Amino acid sequence: MTGIRHFTASAIVFDDHQQVLLVHHNKIGQWLYPGGHIDPNEDPAQAAQREVLEETGIHTHVISDELFAHPAVTTHAPPYAVIEMDVTDAKVGPHRHIDLVYVLRATSGELAAQLDEVGGVRWVPPADVDALDTPAELPALVAEAAQWAKARWPVGAP
Repeated sequence: MTGIRHFTASAIVFDDHQQVLLVHHNKIGQWLYPGGHIDPNEDPAQAAQREVLEETGIHTHVISDELFAHPAVTTHAPPYAVIEMDVTDAKVGPHRHIDLVYVLRATSGELAAQLDEVGGVRWVPPADVDALDTPAELPALVAEAAQWAKARWPVGAP
């Protein structure tokens, strides 16, 4: 594998029924959570939220533990996980993505696939993710994120 590495941001998005939002990625041909490259002057959480909105039409809120606050600095929500994987595409060829994965809560919007990147979007119960064609790590990552989110966002919470 080459030494090329790109930073990306992705989102495991849950709705009020604890279902996860997945997209069918056109290039990869599998179901994934939404995500993509981080734009210049964009923080990673903003990138994850932008990618969700662009790919699915859903607005979101970042789920996180309470952040440090001080008037002299800006704090940013940490990602739920940072994972690195091999990828290949026609423009760059083989390279690696360092993906900052956030857990988000859906707040509004209607499902609408961005058809140039995704062939479909759907809400899926976390227990059903392993029945789909996904990357090997995705079902376990979604299941653990669901438990993590449940502890920080009780059902019925605003």
